[in-house]
Order: sequence, then structure tokens, then C-alpha cells
Amino acid sequence: MPIRNQIQAIVQTINNRPSFVYGTVNELNALADDVNTFPCVFMYPLQPIEIAPHVNGSVENKFSIYLEFLYKTEFDQYTSDNETYVSRALAMANEFIVKAAKYRESDGRYFRIKPGDKAKSLPVYNKFDANTTGVNLSITLVRRQTKVNQGLCSVSGLK
Repeated sequence: MPIRNQIQAIVQTINNRPSFVYGTVNELNALADDVNTFPCVFMYPLQPIEIAPHVNGSVENKFSIYLEFLYKTEFDQYTSDNETYVSRALAMANEFIVKAAKYRESDGRYFRIKPGDKAKSLPVYNKFDANTTGVNLSITLVRRQTKVNQGLCSVSGLK
């Protein structure tokens, strides 16, 4: 299952029940016009994936994820008028991080967020033609895979 499906499943558990849209920057700009429900989480294609083999035969994948947590806003508003949306979006981004660390599938956690790894976030103003405001989030999520056989990997749960 693609990683974006796991991200979408986590987004759907956020209290505000945001919509979820995935695509490139140009696709997201066009899709933002058709989003019926805000807030919305916009996911960009995966950034570079770091692959790290371990001595025990497992492989660790580090996924660099870039998301934007956005609210629809009015045109011609001052930045100070949008600060409430930035605060709400930041709360959603924080909730996403907590829920991503706890997200489970089968026998264990699906992702791991390593202690010391810092997520980065910046306010986003007047994004897309639809005019949205919120925050972005850059975060690395780790997934460990084991039992590599004939080019296929089965995924083990993280305890």
C-alpha cells in the first residue's frame, strides 16, 4: 500500500476531520479549487527516501513527508487577520505528529518518529488560487522492513 494511503488514514483521525488531497504543486493548485470541505491537508509527492540496511537483515526506510494544513480564507485579508487560521493549522500539524507516532497496522506501529528528529513548520499565507492559509510541515517518518526475499519485503511492526 502506498505511503500516501497511510498518511491519509492518519489525517482522517484528526479531530477537525480535514479533507485530504495529494499531488504535485500544480495539481494541488487546481484541486484546491474543488475542495468542498476545509480545513484540508495537502500532501506533496514524497521527497527523497533514505534506505538504510541493518546488520540484522532489516532495512529502514526514512520518508521525508511534506504536508500543508490549510484553511480557506478571504482575499485581501491582512496577515494579522489570518493568525487564527495559522494557530488552528499548527494544532492540526501537532496532532498529526502525535497520531503518526501511534498509528498501528497489524502487530505494531507503522511509523516511528526518532527522538531528536525535528519536524519543521512555517506559516503559509495566501496559498493557491483558492486562497488558503495555514502551516506546512516537513517531517521524517521511519518504517522498518524485514524478511527480504527475492526482491519482496514483508513489513514488521515496530513495538
